[in-house]
Amino acid sequence: MRGVCFSVFAIAMLAAMPAARAADCPQAEIGSAASAVQDARYTLMALPPNAELQTAIPRDTARAVADLKTRLAAFVLAYMRCQPQNADATGIALDLSRLGWARAPAPDGGDGASPRPSPARPGRELTFDVRALPEGLLGITATFAIPCGSDTLLMVFEHRDGGWAEIMRLGARPYRDVTHAYNAFDYAVSSSDGGWFLVEKHAPASCVSFFAGISYSVLQPGPDAMRARTVFAASDTIFAGGTDFGQLSVGPGYFEIRFHNRNGGEDAARDYVRRFSVDGQGVRPIPADPP
Repeated sequence: MRGVCFSVFAIAMLAAMPAARAADCPQAEIGSAASAVQDARYTLMALPPNAELQTAIPRDTARAVADLKTRLAAFVLAYMRCQPQNADATGIALDLSRLGWARAPAPDGGDGASPRPSPARPGRELTFDVRALPEGLLGITATFAIPCGSDTLLMVFEHRDGGWAEIMRLGARPYRDVTHAYNAFDYAVSSSDGGWFLVEKHAPASCVSFFAGISYSVLQPGPDAMRARTVFAASDTIFAGGTDFGQLSVGPGYFEIRFHNRNGGEDAARDYVRRFSVDGQGVRPIPADPP
């Protein structure tokens, strides 16, 4: 009954959308997909809490997290079939948040990284972020709370003759340990001689440690959305300090990762910078400027 009621609510909200956006929209399909997301969240929230300070999660929790990401992807795909070529990123974020009963996006767009839900009950916090990207692309992230952190699903869309088509999907594979989640996720898109590329960075979810890892990779479109081509991947140790999970920036043919870490017995964390060039020959480090 809960799912039926939510579907009716979602369809009613879609009916209020401007006619240009609602034309040819599979409203019943969107309502059903939104209801499925809610059901998956309720399932995750209803599970017993994880053991204190343990990143390993029970099989039922792992299954519920994977199911939620599957349903979030289906919801976003159904919704994007409604959108015109000039779709507004802010409007899409608001729509997805309302229909998915998610936390509304920050008016100022935050710090550029995907919003990090508070350490609430897994599944309770959900946030959608939508960005207009270079090359006419559109990026949508869904971020939700998991034990000791958050996890994020990224979907990248390109407008073609048939409408918006998903061309890249990025997220953690099913896991039994939340250190494999895409926690503190961020991404950016730029171009090079080899075409456009996407850079992502994420950190493992952690219950206690101030020291963590930052992983980052460079991807280009693959034969389909589920098989992006990874052209580079690396990781470093960082001193997270509670909220500092590194910063990502890109430019034409390059990207940069900044983070803090302590070297040996140093009391203060130092600023580290990793710069790389990206072109048709691959990814190469750019030597640091001399002191």
